[in-house]
Amino acid sequence: MPPRHEEEKEQQEDKEEEKEEDNEDDEEEDDEEEEEEEEDDDDDDEKEQSVWREVPDVPTKLSSVCVVDGVLLAIGGDGNEYRSKKTSSIYGLHLDEKKWRHVGDLPFACSMVDTLLLSGGGLFMVDGFTQQVLKITVQGLAKLFPIIPILKVSEKSKKEADERRLYEEAMTKGYVETSVTKCLILGAAGVGKTHLKHLLLKKDPPQQRVSTGLADNPVRAISFSLAGVSVQEEDDWFVVEDDQALLKVVGGTIRDGGVSMATSLDKVVGSFPKMAIHVSSDGAGALHPDPTPTAVSVTTDTSHQSRTVSIEKELIHHINHSSGKEKLFGVKWIQFIDSGGQLQYHDILPLFVQNPGVAIFVLNLSEKLSHQPAIEYYGADGKPVGKAYQSSLSHQQILQHCLGAMCSQDVHPLIITVGTHRDAADRCSESINEKNQELMKLLAADRFHVLCNGEELTEAIFPVNGKTPGVEDRHVATVLRQKIVSMCPKLIKMPIAWFGLEVLLQRSSHGGILSPVECQVCAKSLHLEGDAFLAALHHLVHHNMFLHYPEALPQTVFCDPQVVLTKVTELVEYHHKLRDCPDKGVAAERGLAKFRDHGLLSVELLNKFSKHYTEGLFTPHDLLKLLVSVGAIAMIGEGGVYLMPGLLPHLDSGQVSKYYQQDASLVITPTQGCIPSGLFCCLVAHLLSPTNQSPWKVCMDGDKPLCLYRNCITFEFQHTTELVTLVDMFSYILLHVDEMSSQVCREIRCCVHSGIKSACGILKYQGVQFRDAFMCAGGSCTSDPPHVAVVVSEKKWKCSIRGHQKGDLSEGQLMWFGESGVRRQDPSTSDPVSLDNEPSMQHLMEKVAAVIPSKCWAIGLQLGLTTAELQAICPQHQGLDNYHRAFSEIFDVWRRRRSLPYTWRTLINVLRSPSVDEVQLSDQLTSWITHK
Repeated sequence: MPPRHEEEKEQQEDKEEEKEEDNEDDEEEDDEEEEEEEEDDDDDDEKEQSVWREVPDVPTKLSSVCVVDGVLLAIGGDGNEYRSKKTSSIYGLHLDEKKWRHVGDLPFACSMVDTLLLSGGGLFMVDGFTQQVLKITVQGLAKLFPIIPILKVSEKSKKEADERRLYEEAMTKGYVETSVTKCLILGAAGVGKTHLKHLLLKKDPPQQRVSTGLADNPVRAISFSLAGVSVQEEDDWFVVEDDQALLKVVGGTIRDGGVSMATSLDKVVGSFPKMAIHVSSDGAGALHPDPTPTAVSVTTDTSHQSRTVSIEKELIHHINHSSGKEKLFGVKWIQFIDSGGQLQYHDILPLFVQNPGVAIFVLNLSEKLSHQPAIEYYGADGKPVGKAYQSSLSHQQILQHCLGAMCSQDVHPLIITVGTHRDAADRCSESINEKNQELMKLLAADRFHVLCNGEELTEAIFPVNGKTPGVEDRHVATVLRQKIVSMCPKLIKMPIAWFGLEVLLQRSSHGGILSPVECQVCAKSLHLEGDAFLAALHHLVHHNMFLHYPEALPQTVFCDPQVVLTKVTELVEYHHKLRDCPDKGVAAERGLAKFRDHGLLSVELLNKFSKHYTEGLFTPHDLLKLLVSVGAIAMIGEGGVYLMPGLLPHLDSGQVSKYYQQDASLVITPTQGCIPSGLFCCLVAHLLSPTNQSPWKVCMDGDKPLCLYRNCITFEFQHTTELVTLVDMFSYILLHVDEMSSQVCREIRCCVHSGIKSACGILKYQGVQFRDAFMCAGGSCTSDPPHVAVVVSEKKWKCSIRGHQKGDLSEGQLMWFGESGVRRQDPSTSDPVSLDNEPSMQHLMEKVAAVIPSKCWAIGLQLGLTTAELQAICPQHQGLDNYHRAFSEIFDVWRRRRSLPYTWRTLINVLRSPSVDEVQLSDQLTSWITHK
């Protein structure tokens, strides 16, 4: 046959073979499609199907496949390629990379390989021409073309892919069961609070004395102690020192299967409160429409450099390399917060650190409970700052102040008393047993949840040496740790992504500060959006890991609490330093003398401390807004001058008495205990705040305040010439008016009660109630220590010590409730269109209750009802209908009691009072009454 015909015949045969192969390929593809449809119904194969769908276009036609050490090998090429090149190509697919790579070409000896099979450690190939079965080991195959490096990469990539899968699943669906407890350490300055914290955390005691500021950032420890473990055994205690340690804990938890997977985290976060934030989509800080899921680039304005932050690689590394000891699941987190002992800090701290689960009060065993300790301040260099002075409160009074704060909260914390300087206890004339007896009397009240030392429940003090701890001291620390852990709240489900979000926000911040938009960007990179993000932010703020004040600074989130806490510490430390400066030294600089003597500050003073300020995010003006919003300062007068009551000096008790007369002064006392720490200063800030339309201002004697101290302040009551003195008597607040009248006294009383209610709201003191009283001076009570007689009705009092002893209020005392002596008028003789007409209940409900339903408390106070009566009425009525019922009861008490004239004129005056502030409604009522 001629060569040409032979070539044509061969080409024809090739075309037929190619056609047959195409048909076979089509049939194979149909079979594969049917198999894929069946596999789609099987949940276990969903991931494999998703891999095939995500593979990009194959570079050439592939036939037989097999897997070699995690690499998918396939034969590629067509008949023409086989014939012309006399070779076949092998391609490899890396499942983690989802990309085909050309591995190499087979030699001439196996030019038409159409089958690959892996078995017995070797690769079997079937030659399409000779039908011979060839076998080659992987090592032998490596000699033909470089496949071994690819296989090694594949092993590593497969492992990384598994780790990445664990990470992604944990961030999107994972949660852990854990609990978080805030442990606050309190006490006077220099008693050893910081040493105790180090002892509890199993750390060496500090070698240099440095005064703690307002509060340190929480130091977190994880307890692995199991129930039933003897206290003689060493408990397992892991301290999370920084964000790297936190990621290490999270990684170990993910790797060891400690993360539970939820179908949806919505149910997990549904029970958590949500943070109210204000997010604006305008400006440079706007939320990116599609942020990358693994890293986030954050910036707020052109002055802040954008940077990319990611925790994925670091967390995946910890998933692979953590020791397994550090785990989140099934454990208790204890967050220790050390606080400053200076008296200024005691009144300011409750504004920033609230609702601890455990409160540890520390006292010095070498000093009596009645001792007033010396207040010293040591800077970061260990050197004294300013001069020392004697505390105005004793150890026992400081404890009572702290107890008042702790037990005014919704949830009462566990109270632990620790006595330091155990080795010096014998030097004190008051023994440890005597201290225990006194403290147990103080702590015996049912409202206190106290941890006693021993099963006999007769000892409150746990004695230790914090500075030079020995075996006994470490044993006591072990007991305390295990007791704290045992009292922790029950485990709750918490998304594990929240821990990653904390680290990501801190690392993304500009000096510890971010905007809510930037926080959202970071949260979205961890698949936390909507309620999941708001719940996570609320959790971080609630436990003092972050700070956020939406009313004052809605566009600022403090990812490092020290940004705020340090600013307060700077003011207290500088104020302490100026105490030692002569007048000439502070007179040279404007405002320093007023700051030292009267606690007055301004923007110019705040500019002295540039630390933590960030232009566009946090400025001195922002700090003033923040401090005003939390009740730490109040603007007085004009010119941007602010008063910080917590910095005022304390007036000795012997000097206080000259500013009031005890017999007719009104007493406002808590139902239990003493005045909680911080309440009086916050009340003063509220009364002076011009935003509350308050009629109060500091009384001046020339260019100096007449009486301006932390525990005693004389005010001018605007619109009158009356001087009002407000005194913190430790157990109660005393109000004195120089020239008393029923109208002014009632107004002052209502303003103070409203201020106390506002201060309690800021401080989260929801568990405390106050009542009206006077100093008891009846009968046999004159021989007792000073105590109060509680007002039980409009004209009666009852002794707080001898409950059977009662009496009538004096004429001066009645003025505080608006008693004017006006007789009840006969409605039949009244002018039908006069303001002195008696209102009907129907008109009162229609014209007042229906218009201002939420003002029932303020109006009730103005009408002469006591706080005890209002507490019995108002808390039971919530919602619009129930407010109406509350008003109905208040108006009925007013009508029956007649402590104030039951007329429209009285109600008009009440509506015009500053505490009610409904002038427009009073004008409308006046017009309606006189023109109807």
